[in-house]
Amino acid sequence: MNDDDARGRPVLLLDFDGTVCVGDGPVWAYAEALITDLLDEAGAGIDESIRAQLGAFLDGAPEAPAYLDGYAAVAALAQDHVSAEQLQKAYQTSRRALADGGITVSTPPGLAAFLHTIGPRAERVLVTNAPADGVAETLTALGLRNAIDRIVTDAGKPAGWAGLLEPTLATRPASHVMAVGDIWGNDVAEPLAAGCATALIDRFGHRAGPANLVAPTFESLYPGIRAWADDPDAFLAGHPASTNSTETSTAPTEPHLDRTGTR
Repeated sequence: MNDDDARGRPVLLLDFDGTVCVGDGPVWAYAEALITDLLDEAGAGIDESIRAQLGAFLDGAPEAPAYLDGYAAVAALAQDHVSAEQLQKAYQTSRRALADGGITVSTPPGLAAFLHTIGPRAERVLVTNAPADGVAETLTALGLRNAIDRIVTDAGKPAGWAGLLEPTLATRPASHVMAVGDIWGNDVAEPLAAGCATALIDRFGHRAGPANLVAPTFESLYPGIRAWADDPDAFLAGHPASTNSTETSTAPTEPHLDRTGTR
């Protein structure tokens, strides 16, 4: 029996939206579902305003306000016109469209091949706050279903991390767990506090908090994640948590919101 078998196999914890599943189609579907309600209640004009401001943010326009991600941008842009129930309804509509294959999404370049190289060394677990609708179907469509060993939906991050990490860390040292995601407060903060390795995809340059790896794209993180899988303890010793990235930004951070604006 090798050390990993005795102590528990290393675990790579992967976020879904904005991490293994990329593309702004789901965000636009969320926005359009909200706009349908707004047009019924607020009249014409609000739709084009939301579309224009969301497009500017997603395109990285320097004059656009900083939001946590596209979902948070939609919720913030519509918050004066919709209820929490409407936000949730619109989010569920967008997830059904994703499950039905009506939304175009993709993976980071080379992700399937990369995860297959990690497979012999670490369990690959998808951990997402999204409901089950659409997740497995999307992974299959993207060619990732066989590159993921286990799926956890409705995870309730960040509060849900306590229940997720406790059984994982009961059988392995914290260094043998790495969390990867695109929202620091949801995907990185709690695993980092527990002593796990972390990798942050900082697409919008928020520099919201420290991680052991930080880059604007997932594919930029592959070499570091591979180094962790090869030797978790040596990786952590050589990669102290910081906000350093291959790109820098002075964009302010926003209060944390979930995909429906209620987190």
